[in-house]
Formats: sequence, C-alpha cells, structure tokens
Amino acid sequence: MSRRLVFLALTFFILFTWMRPAGAVEDAQSGPALIQETMELLETHHLSHPDPAKLTDGAIQGMLDSLDDPYAEYFSAEELQGFADSLNGDLVGVGIEIRAGEQYPFVVDVIPGTPAAKGGIAAGDLIVAVNGESTEDLPLAEVVTRIRGVLDSAVTLTLRRGAQEFDLILHRAAIHVPLVEQDMLDGGTGYIKIVSFGTRTAEEFDAAMARLKADGMRSLIVDLRFNGGGYVLEAIDILDNFIADDSLAFIIDDGLGHQDEIHTQGKPAFKDLPVVVLVNGLTASASEILAGALQDHGKATLVGDTTYGKGVMQAVIPLSTGGALKLTVSRYLTPAGRDIDIVGLTPDHFVLVHDLQKEIAWQLLHPEDDPDLGFVPGSGKAALNSRELDVSIDFLQLGNERYLPLRPVLEAMLYQVAWQDGVIKIFSGREEILTLNTFNSRWNIQPGAFIEQGISYLPEKILPQLNIDINKEGNKIVLTRRLF
Repeated sequence: MSRRLVFLALTFFILFTWMRPAGAVEDAQSGPALIQETMELLETHHLSHPDPAKLTDGAIQGMLDSLDDPYAEYFSAEELQGFADSLNGDLVGVGIEIRAGEQYPFVVDVIPGTPAAKGGIAAGDLIVAVNGESTEDLPLAEVVTRIRGVLDSAVTLTLRRGAQEFDLILHRAAIHVPLVEQDMLDGGTGYIKIVSFGTRTAEEFDAAMARLKADGMRSLIVDLRFNGGGYVLEAIDILDNFIADDSLAFIIDDGLGHQDEIHTQGKPAFKDLPVVVLVNGLTASASEILAGALQDHGKATLVGDTTYGKGVMQAVIPLSTGGALKLTVSRYLTPAGRDIDIVGLTPDHFVLVHDLQKEIAWQLLHPEDDPDLGFVPGSGKAALNSRELDVSIDFLQLGNERYLPLRPVLEAMLYQVAWQDGVIKIFSGREEILTLNTFNSRWNIQPGAFIEQGISYLPEKILPQLNIDINKEGNKIVLTRRLF
C-alpha cells in the first residue's frame, strides 16, 4: 500500500472514530434534528465548507423533490416578489411580447411607451441575438431571461427585419403588462384577452366589459390561450359576470375524501351574452377553472385545442424568513364533476391552426355569414371573410390533380379534422361526414389526401362533396362553404 493510500485510510479512521455517527445520537432520528446535524457536519468537515444558506436551500429543495410534485416550489423573499410581480404583469424589461419561431424568436407585440416602442421595434422582427449571443434554437424562456434584467441596465438586441439586420441598444425599464386586452370586432363582437390572473385581473376585466358594452357589444370572445393561470378567486370573480348567483363554480377535493363546493357570489350582468372561449395546450390552472365552468353551465363554446390539464391547486404559504413554499394542497373538479388533471378540457370545436382560431370563434358567433377563404396563388397570402390571415394557402400540383392544404382549408370552412387509425376523419359539428385515406408517394396516385413534408393536402375535386364552392375572381381564388 502506498503512503498516499495509508494517509487516506488513517484519515478516514480518525474521522470515523473521533466523530459520533448520526445513528449514535438517539434524538437525531427525528427529521429536523437529523437535518440540522447533517448540515453542521457538512459545514465543519466538507472540503468546500459550504455556505449554510446554500445548504438550507438545498435541503428544502430536496424535500420538495421527494414529493414528485412538479408544481411545488420554494421561493426566497426575492423570488416570491418576482413570482407575484409576474402574475400581476409587473416586470423589468424592454416591453415586447415574443414567441418561438422556426429558428429565432419573433416579436408578437410591442407595448406602447416602452423602450422597445421608443426604439422602433415592430411586430414581426426576429430577435437573432441578445448581447451578441445568438438566440438560434434557444428555449423561449432562456431568451426572455436574457432580455430581462436590472432596472436601467442596457441590453443589445440584434434584430432582423426582412433582409436587414441591425443592433438596437435599449435600457430596461419597469413595465406593467396589461392583464386584460380588449378590442371590438366586426358585427358587435367584443374581444378580451386575459394574460394572467393577477390581483387586478377581475377589475381590469370588468372595466373592459363596461367599455365594450358602451360600444354596443352583442357577443364576446374571451381569449385564454397561453394563460397559465394565477389567483383562482380572480377567475371566479370573472365567472360571476356570466353565471347565476350561487351557482357551482368548482369542487375542491382534499384527497382525503372531503369535498367543498365553491359557488359564485355576484349578479351576472352578461348571463345571456353569446360567448366563445379560445383555449390551447398552454391554457392552464385558473384558466381551466373559468373555461370548464363556462362550458359545464352551457354559457360558452370552447374553441381551439385541448387544454394543459392542471387539475390541482397550490397555496403559497409564507415562511418566517420572508420567503414561501408553493405547495399542491388539493385537487379540483369542474361543476359537472370532471377531473381534468393531465387530460385537460376538450374543446367543443377543434381548431388546431393557431392563426385561424380567433376568426373561427368570430364565425361561430355569426352563423348567418357563410365563411369564404380567398387567396392569390403564389402570393403566400390568404384572407378569411376578407380579414387577412398569417396562413399560407396555395395549390400543389400532382399529376393532373390540384391539391390544397387540408387542415387550414377545412378548418376555415368550419370543419373539424382528426387523425384516427392512419386515416383523416372530417367532422361537421359532431357528425363524421368524410373519411380520407392518405398516401405519401408522388408515384402512388390514389383517391385521398396527399402528404408532402408533413403537410396533408386535399384533392380539389373533393370540395363539392363538402359543399365548398371554388370560384375565381380575377387572380384570386375564393372558397365558400354553403352553410344553409
């Protein structure tokens, strides 16, 4: 045995004979005492002499990890404030809303009066770098973190607008992102987007509804897409607008066989208003409580995609240090007793093409209007009911047949499209009206839908079977579905 190994062996022997093992201390078998003893030993004897605060954070995180609960979190006092600020729309940044693109994130909206607005950033700009570091294929959350930072500090964004690429230096500012956005659409249809459920969401929602009512609102679209939730009571306060007083809003299940019913407590000012709610895979938590209650009570039609499926509720429990624990404390059920955890809410009308969802919601509120989809071949542009879409519609020539992109065309015509057992099923409402086989090879010509680079195409000749007229107006092609 080498002298080094002898030294190591002696060291271990001295440590283990000098220290009393944890099991030798009777009191140490209790959880808190054992944790405290372990921390003291680590502080004293570990080569790194770890910071006690870091050990404490690690111990807490370890306990939370053992719960196998993805929603359990430990917040320091600073993190707790940041969590509350994010729900309330208060942040330090430059004032842009971004979304993930194929290669780089892009700007969806610019908040007026913010550094981004003053610097000339526009919707559609690609963010190709932050402080000189490329954003190519970065997770969206990482890009957001890099753009945000310390108040008044500078951040350099490299933007691409068309063929032009340029740097813009902005100074971060305190920004309040409105929790509720409103607009008045054609035909007296109000539109309200709820960003999150913060402490002022219900108040902002009521104010938006009052303005829309004064402008002659006759129907409403509530947009809950990408809304990850927040304070449940804010969602219930909004529900009060549409559901009769003392109606069941949701059911709390504590997991021990005890259930509590939560009821509405307000006079509904808009109980007879036709409502469509937009949802998608990132509609979660308090958003699902609101959407599920409206759906169960027959007060709204859900349009979009299956929701996230967060059927459990958390409580934020303060700690003596000023921080807090966010812990899952109960499960909830919709008024009809549905447990949506993991499975989510199923829309009444599926629309998977994101840029069609709002337009289809409008169409469902105006059944008197036949949907018409116009496009100019080769232009990459399309319009539904004369309103421009961010969806490309064009012909694909295959032999002597012309094909159109199946999902956007059929969803624009108010059909629902589902894949099942390798075939495409087309529904009108809940009625299945057509089944199409698919083929992937250009040389395997047969009736059905053709798949090219992951996109399904519909044979033009099938359109008459679906009551869809195809007409040419100058250089424009117009598809119209005859509803009645």
